[in-house]
Amino acid sequence: MAFFLLIGWTIIFMAVVSYKRMKANHQNQAAEDAFWKRENDANLTRRQDISHLDYIDFSGVTLPFALFQDDLLKQCETQVLALKEKKILNLTGISNTDLKLKYGPANLPELTQCDQNFTLLARTLNTWGQRLNELSHTEEAVCVLAFAVSIKSDIRATWQLLAQLYAASGDYAKIQEMKTAASDLNSLTKQPILAMLEQYPDNRHGL
Repeated sequence: MAFFLLIGWTIIFMAVVSYKRMKANHQNQAAEDAFWKRENDANLTRRQDISHLDYIDFSGVTLPFALFQDDLLKQCETQVLALKEKKILNLTGISNTDLKLKYGPANLPELTQCDQNFTLLARTLNTWGQRLNELSHTEEAVCVLAFAVSIKSDIRATWQLLAQLYAASGDYAKIQEMKTAASDLNSLTKQPILAMLEQYPDNRHGL
């Protein structure tokens, strides 16, 4: 009796496993089919006008150029000045397929370059701000890091140092502004950044 019961449970188990495997295979195939359909549609999209996109605008931005003698600062300043002459777009979190669907595959190389320029800018601003802080140029570090946050850099170290500097000066209102800005990030680092900022009290506590 026990033997036949064991056989029965074994058959049921194998049937359940087989069903789940078939279901997973079906879901995977459906997902793959949907992906290739979107990719095909994307490749057929006509070229769109991208002149109106939200390019990074340096006008009205004051950054601490040529104030201090330091090799790393000079490298960062030179890189930022070079990037100011290029088109820069923050396309973090947007796939190539989505870009092609919206703007056409003909624009993909230019959009990719604009996105790469943004990545380089964000990394350079982070290095610049970190170095300024290391050299005790706090006000200038805040200036650089705040600009990086304003263009939605997703580098956690940038946000963390800026929050630390605001907290050190008692400017918790600025940290609240950072929380609002971080909620708009389209990046995998969004939640870690928000979690980091939550350790700082808000200005409603009279701080």
